[in-house]
Amino acid sequence: MKQLPGRARPRWLQLIVTGVLTAVATVWLVTLLPFLLLFSLVFAALLIPVMRRLRREMDGAGFNPGMEQRPGRRAAIDVTPWHQQLLNVMNQLLNKSPTIDR
Repeated sequence: MKQLPGRARPRWLQLIVTGVLTAVATVWLVTLLPFLLLFSLVFAALLIPVMRRLRREMDGAGFNPGMEQRPGRRAAIDVTPWHQQLLNVMNQLLNKSPTIDR
């Protein structure tokens, strides 16, 4: 490869700059790691109540992954918003889909 006209940086200076940047990035990442671990621990602790509520709602709806529906539980309810249901019906009518309930 030909060298373009102009002054080129000396090789030793380029190696020093690369080494310093690598050292600074390494120190910065090592310094940041404890804060990231602490943040993830706090975030996980905040998710515990959310997961409990989700479990309660799934049990209340009778949805148990990998298991049959328990007797005495109500059937699953379609919770699709009304406007989305309307769009689905319109799309099925426009496509003349045989799967629509008439």
